[in-house]
Amino acid sequence: MVEEYLTSDDFEGLSRDGLAEACLACSARLSPMFAAFATRSDPRDYDDLVRDLWACAGRKVSPREAEEFERRMEAFPEVGCDDSYLLDFYAMSVMGIPFEALHVLAGGGVRRALACSESALEVLGEFREELDDESELWDAERQEQLRVISGLRAGRHPTFDSCLASPVSRRLAEVLPGLVATQRAEQDEYLARIRRQQQARE
Repeated sequence: MVEEYLTSDDFEGLSRDGLAEACLACSARLSPMFAAFATRSDPRDYDDLVRDLWACAGRKVSPREAEEFERRMEAFPEVGCDDSYLLDFYAMSVMGIPFEALHVLAGGGVRRALACSESALEVLGEFREELDDESELWDAERQEQLRVISGLRAGRHPTFDSCLASPVSRRLAEVLPGLVATQRAEQDEYLARIRRQQQARE
C-alpha cells in the first residue's frame, strides 16, 4: 500500500478560514469513529466540540479561547490512553484531529492543516489489515479532503452534516461494528491476560 499524504501545494489558494473549514471537515467525518470506540464519553460531546469549533470559523481564535478549547478536549476521559489494545486508544486518536483544527483556527496555517490531514489519514490507516481493501478508507478520506479543498476554492462550504453524509463517514458506519467487535475481543483477551499475571504474582 502506497500512503500518499497531502502536501502544502494541495492547500494552495485557501484562506485561513478555508484551512480551518477543511480541518473541521476532517473532524466531522470521523465523528462515527469516535462514537464507536469511546467507552466513557458521550459521543455527543465530541460532536458538540466540533460544532463549537466550527462556529469560530471566519475569525481567529484568541489565546484564551484556544486554552478553553484545549481544557475541554483534555477533559475527555479517553485522552491520554496510549495502549493500542484498548478501545479508548482509538477514540483518543480521533481527538487529535479537532486538536489540530483548533490550532489552525488559532492561526497555525498550512503546517497545522497538514498535521490535521495526516492525523485523519493515519487514524483510518490503523485498520488497513482488517479490511479486504487495505487502502479503502485511506484513499476515500484523501479524496474527500481534496474534494472539500476544491469546493472551498470554488466558494462551496462544508457543514458538519454534509461531512457526515460523505462516502467516508457512510463507509465507516458500515465497517465500524466489525472493527470494534474485533478490537473489543483483543482488548478483553489482553485485560484477562493481565489479570492472570497479577493473580499469579499474588
